[in-house]
Amino acid sequence: MKRLGLATLALVLAGGSVAACDSSESASEAAGPASLGCVRTGGAVAVAVGNRANNPQPGMPAEVDALARGAAAANQPVSIVRIDGRPAVVEDRVTFASQAQNDKKRANDLTAWVGSLGTALDRVRATAPEVDQLTALDVAARAVGDGGTVVLLDSGLQTTAPLDFRTAGMLDAQPADVVAFLTKADALPDLHGRQVVLIGTGDTAPPQQQLDTAARRRLVDLWSAIATAGGASCVQAVTRTVSGSAADGVPAVSVVPVAAPAAFNPCGQTVLADGGTVGFTPDTANLRDPAAARQTLADLATILKDGRQRVDLIGTTAGAGDGMALSRDRAAVVKRELVALGVPDNRITTRGVGNKWPSREPDLAPDGSLLPGPAARNRSVIVQLTC
Repeated sequence: MKRLGLATLALVLAGGSVAACDSSESASEAAGPASLGCVRTGGAVAVAVGNRANNPQPGMPAEVDALARGAAAANQPVSIVRIDGRPAVVEDRVTFASQAQNDKKRANDLTAWVGSLGTALDRVRATAPEVDQLTALDVAARAVGDGGTVVLLDSGLQTTAPLDFRTAGMLDAQPADVVAFLTKADALPDLHGRQVVLIGTGDTAPPQQQLDTAARRRLVDLWSAIATAGGASCVQAVTRTVSGSAADGVPAVSVVPVAAPAAFNPCGQTVLADGGTVGFTPDTANLRDPAAARQTLADLATILKDGRQRVDLIGTTAGAGDGMALSRDRAAVVKRELVALGVPDNRITTRGVGNKWPSREPDLAPDGSLLPGPAARNRSVIVQLTC
């Protein structure tokens, strides 16, 4: 176990054993800040940090500060993992120690040590192109050991297999589909007995296009589902935005394509992808975000009320089975919203085609398992306007 001093900073305190804390200090540190939710401080910590292209330089989040102080109070180590195309431990099991003879000096030593961790995080730089957060989680979990906490300090936009978000539809994929796919590929990180904290998920830096609120929420849900399926005892996503520029002089990371908001063709076809604002909770005809859906459909309603077009709504689904009933019900829900927005009922027709229509993408692997990206693209309501 490395003790005192990070290799990147070589901070030297006096050495020796950690002084015992009184019961009130221990209780406070065990609880941690409110943003840590279910996560308890006081165990070992491994921070996987993405100081790389397309990702904001993260600095030292308050949650990492609290976790580091909790680890120090319990004489537990802190490790740092570099996130890039080949994640690796760059600071291995660093512990705090002070031979200060009073609480004030010990507190000063602790603050200096935590500051050195922040400096070490700032100095981490990607060395390999692309980015593999799945492997980073696994590396961090092994570094921290059972009972510790893994922090993923990164946007989460992986660009390597098997979770390559450059794959069309993957950013819109349902978390359950992704978990099943990764389980089949034996690619879930082993997080049993670990707590997981997600910070900066969905936050990007140029040239990576920003994600809208819905896309960030989906990405947080996806990584939370992966961590839970990997066995994490607690998963907490910190909602505070991480912003700023990316690090300079680091290997390239491919840009993940981000779908543009729906723009209705007044005389033609528009696809309302299930991953967009007019999307549904899995396997239901319940709108995922009714308010967002109505805002988007209001644009379509304006076009229809200002013109004389007729609209045909066609529901589509993914996977095995025909999905006729579900696709029909989803088209009917969109019609209901348009009628509520003032579009005459007799100008709207609906139908469901399930997973049988000409432009459907193959979304089943040879073994019959679902491919998350194509499956997401196959779930939609197609809007056809006839002038």
